Amino acid sequence: MKAIKFKLVLLFFLTIGMFMSNAFAADPAPVVMLKNTSNQMVAELNKHLGNLKNNPPLVSGIVKRIVVPHFDLVTMGQLVVGRSYWQDSDAATQKQFISAFTDYAIKTYSSAISSYDGEIIKFYPIRGDISGKSRVQIDTDIQHKDGPPVNVQYSVLSKGGSWYIYDFSVDGVSLVQNYRSQFAGTLREGGLDKLVKMLQQHNRENN
Repeated sequence: MKAIKFKLVLLFFLTIGMFMSNAFAADPAPVVMLKNTSNQMVAELNKHLGNLKNNPPLVSGIVKRIVVPHFDLVTMGQLVVGRSYWQDSDAATQKQFISAFTDYAIKTYSSAISSYDGEIIKFYPIRGDISGKSRVQIDTDIQHKDGPPVNVQYSVLSKGGSWYIYDFSVDGVSLVQNYRSQFAGTLREGGLDKLVKMLQQHNRENN
């Protein structure tokens, strides 16, 4: 599980942060969103390249400002814990979970930012007509200097006229499924309330 988690985290930043192509008017809206986000991330990483490894608050700030706004964390969080645990919890607990889960994900992702080594992303055309669709998949390959390409598939949804990421898979391994497996034991023991406390404690200990 740790190896899968590391791979997901590392490749997330190599993909979301290192697209080498610009957004064009011909690209569908969700692809434009991904490319624009990546261009902003590249600019920030290049500007602070010498400080990334030794300045965790700087890295976390970049993630919060550029990456987090393009995720539907509520949908992701609901998928991670499952319908029954979500519906069995009150609104206050749900809100606390989304907040703690967001901080947990940011801290985990931020540790991988300094791993960029010139990887290049290749986009594939979205299959079929997405007009009227609220959820689509975007396939990409990460092309390394050495070794075979790695497939990353983004699951995005339309909400309020904008597109947001709610999951992504690396060589078929879903981030949502990975977190679901990671949190399953805690949920069985004490539901969403116990998971919130576990995440909050982890976040405090890793400030």
